[in-house]
Amino acid sequence: MANFFALVKLNFLAALSSMRMGSKKRSVSGMGTLVLLAGVSLYISGVYSSLFAEPLAQAGALSLLLVFMSLGAVLIGFLFSLFAAQGMVFGTRDNDLMLSLPISPFSLMLSRTLALYLENLVSTVFVLLPAGVIYLWYGGDGGILVLPILLVCTLFLTLIPTLLSLVVGFLLALFSSRATHKALMGNLMNLVFLVLLLLGSFRLNSIAAGLGAAAGGIRAAFQGWGLPFLLVEGAVCRGSLLDLLALCVLCLLPFLAVVWLFARRYKAIVTGLTARSARSDYKLGRLSSAGQRRALLNKEARRWFGTPAYLFNTCVGLILLPGAGVASLIYRSSIQEFLILAEGIPLAPLLVVGACFCLSTVAITGSSISLEGKYLWLLKSAPVSPTQLFGIKAAFQLLVCLPSLLIGTVLLSIGFFLSLPEAILLLVNNFLFALTCAPFGLWLNLHFPKLDAVNDTVVVKRSLSAMLSSLLPMPLLVVFFLLWFFFMIQLSSLVLLAIYAVILAVAAALSCLALLRQGPELFRRLGEK
Repeated sequence: MANFFALVKLNFLAALSSMRMGSKKRSVSGMGTLVLLAGVSLYISGVYSSLFAEPLAQAGALSLLLVFMSLGAVLIGFLFSLFAAQGMVFGTRDNDLMLSLPISPFSLMLSRTLALYLENLVSTVFVLLPAGVIYLWYGGDGGILVLPILLVCTLFLTLIPTLLSLVVGFLLALFSSRATHKALMGNLMNLVFLVLLLLGSFRLNSIAAGLGAAAGGIRAAFQGWGLPFLLVEGAVCRGSLLDLLALCVLCLLPFLAVVWLFARRYKAIVTGLTARSARSDYKLGRLSSAGQRRALLNKEARRWFGTPAYLFNTCVGLILLPGAGVASLIYRSSIQEFLILAEGIPLAPLLVVGACFCLSTVAITGSSISLEGKYLWLLKSAPVSPTQLFGIKAAFQLLVCLPSLLIGTVLLSIGFFLSLPEAILLLVNNFLFALTCAPFGLWLNLHFPKLDAVNDTVVVKRSLSAMLSSLLPMPLLVVFFLLWFFFMIQLSSLVLLAIYAVILAVAAALSCLALLRQGPELFRRLGEK
């Protein structure tokens, strides 16, 4: 039993090890990941619990808050752990090593599943407990027993996202191992999922406004498929031990059944997922040749388009920016009315902040070096200088950003009735921000590489450089907003845009200079013991 718990701990720390910095211990990096996951869950819970609580309290249906947030906790845990299940349970690169050890496949499968459960437990706790506090704040029933009972419910409710991510992760792994055009299909599926997620997020405010009037119908809509969430409501708000026991049984039995089925044939499953069949349709053809730069650029494009997690994690801003432009054209008349009411307040500087926020999420170079992984030696031995390699990687991110940047900027300029000088400066600022982010992401990735990840999803979604390359440019946007807020009356729109352009030009120059000065030496040290 001690060996099994050691295996669970090893898998749990391995799932959190992608935040490792330099020579710091793995436990420290795991704690940093847990804090980040808890912080995101706490923020989401605080925002939406407050949004839902007031209309529900006014309608006398405050207990529905726990129903909604229980559903939200399951969805958040499922989204956070979906790709982790695919990679950590079914697609790890150390399966051959682990299965050759004196460990039963059943124990290996169960330990990886429990590690996934512990990761989900963190997000579920920090979604439901703040919701419980807000429920009590608005006068909910249950008294001091609300939070302890809610914590017990959390232990069992976490089994639902773990079970869902386990099943869907297996289907994704099976699809990836069998599909002939798996990258294209995976990208299309992720794109549809992203669009649905964005549409659902945009509708939350309007949904919250009508919660009070529809409280009765909402409870009826949860009958059947939403029974676990109604049981949480009964156990916490009414103190029903029968509901608590029913929740335990309803969550625990399906989880144990599915885990037992997977664990029984775990070795055959992971072996089958990695098997490859020989092709018999080879044809003779003429080989084509290309220059070094074009070959490297094609390599970056194939990796980006051929890795669904990479594309999905870095294309949100590319969709949002043109989408905002289209929305500005649709609501152009409303914008015109607002501009009349807000006469004298420049809006073009705010458009810079919004557009640059979208571009900050396109952190392609933040994972570019790490994704080379064990094939990094090929780049290091290629007849290409590090500066040329950096230039290609940064240029690819710029090429990806340019179409979205141009379309979004032009549409926003038309939708917000910007003058020609304002539109030009808006375009210049957006381009300079993209020019700042591309080399800066590479510089970060060279400082915090993740070359030993078990799969590409860990690099793209959990590595420190991928996160920092999106987050660290955002303080610039805070500075821009503060400049606009304090000086929008004294300075015209053109002057503020010109100041932004100067700041971004300096930031881009410093970013490129840091990469050129430190990059080659950092690149040389990669892979060294």
